[in-house]
Amino acid sequence: MSGSKLNRRSFLKGAALAAGGLLVACAPAAPAEPGEQPADNPPAKEGVLLRYWSQWGGEGYQKCWDEIQALDGFKEILGNNTFEVKLAVAEEPMLTAVAGGDPPETATNINYLGFMARDILLPLDDLLAASTETKPEKFLDGNWGIGTYKGKQYGFPSQECFLRFALNYNSQAVEEAGLDPNSPPETWDDLLVWQEKLTTRDAAGNLTRIGINPYGAMGEGFWDMDGWMAPTSWGWTWFDNATRKFNLNSPEMVEVFTTFKKFIDVAGVDNMAAMYSAEGRDTWGGAYNAGVEAALIEGYWHPGETAFSAPDVSAVNRASWLPVPTSRKGVKVQGAGGHLWTMFKGAKNPEVMFKVGEFLNTNEPSMILWNTQGWLPAAKSFLDTVDPAKYPGLDFYFKSAKEATEWHSAARCEITAFASTEYLALKESVNRGEMTPEQAAEQMQSRCEEEYKNAGFAA
Repeated sequence: MSGSKLNRRSFLKGAALAAGGLLVACAPAAPAEPGEQPADNPPAKEGVLLRYWSQWGGEGYQKCWDEIQALDGFKEILGNNTFEVKLAVAEEPMLTAVAGGDPPETATNINYLGFMARDILLPLDDLLAASTETKPEKFLDGNWGIGTYKGKQYGFPSQECFLRFALNYNSQAVEEAGLDPNSPPETWDDLLVWQEKLTTRDAAGNLTRIGINPYGAMGEGFWDMDGWMAPTSWGWTWFDNATRKFNLNSPEMVEVFTTFKKFIDVAGVDNMAAMYSAEGRDTWGGAYNAGVEAALIEGYWHPGETAFSAPDVSAVNRASWLPVPTSRKGVKVQGAGGHLWTMFKGAKNPEVMFKVGEFLNTNEPSMILWNTQGWLPAAKSFLDTVDPAKYPGLDFYFKSAKEATEWHSAARCEITAFASTEYLALKESVNRGEMTPEQAAEQMQSRCEEEYKNAGFAA
């Protein structure tokens, strides 16, 4: 479902404006009637509705936007236009609006690369070239490239960026299990020992707590703006950006399925599913915040968000390096990533909406997001002002920015969303003994190659 480069509505509007300009230029100026403005002082341009939609939701994020819209700087940029914030909007309604020729101006927390590949986003190269504020050198290196596709820039870093991977753990639960919270596991083998001691059951054998779900939070899948936890840990490239080839039927992919199945086996696949099915635990990080999960792989936002949603858990939250295979012990891995400010083709006033996006990277709105959501931008100037001790566990992420020995970024694969869905389906088959890790890796490769070809991306 791709958007046309110039739909009929846009063409007719442009033609009408051109004709109007010709008539004004050729006709003599009429004298102003009483009550009319003189010709040399034309009426102000009529404002339009500018719509911001996002898959993000929640009271905290709505509060952020209420405060941002109240800022003088925002009001000055908006002028006589009207701004609409619509949260918790799924991608399907967005695509329906695009297909109907009436998309919102901007959307976030979307399948950015997939939208770029659909040719429904507006290239921002001209606006960026004219800007003195939004330049690559002002942002973290790992964030700017996420907004590029086939030589064009479709977005720039916005609102939620910074570092993506760490092992967060409940130090109180760790200590109660007889483990040392000051010596977090470096490898998956070390973490499996924690898994066995942290996973508990009641007298009836019902699961009361798990150590970690390797397919939870940042292990749940993978994204075109965050990357994929498994290849980051194992240090392999699942999709080559240059050759456009997949490397999923690999020893590393087999080892991922094999290793993670061991963690699921400790708890039991059905027991774990039942524990997550309880209301409040089925959300991102919900089980950890409810105290029934002792550890999870998360990004820098976790310490702040947990401080707001579960203060007691936040108080004992700690973070350390993403575990790696034993063969890579000592490697300290990290990845940068985050979200973008993008615009759809057909945006009514892209110049104003572009400036709104730029404004979000300045200190006032960034401070609102930081104090209300625990989110950080990719703007270096603001990061220099942040106190990492504000949210327990956050200091590790700032430390890792200086100490990481290996950096990863998201692969630029147009079918990332499809590949992520297949990964989660195949892991379920492996965990239930319906398929071997070798078969799953082979299926992962073949399914992605077929989809890439059918979608028209293969050479």
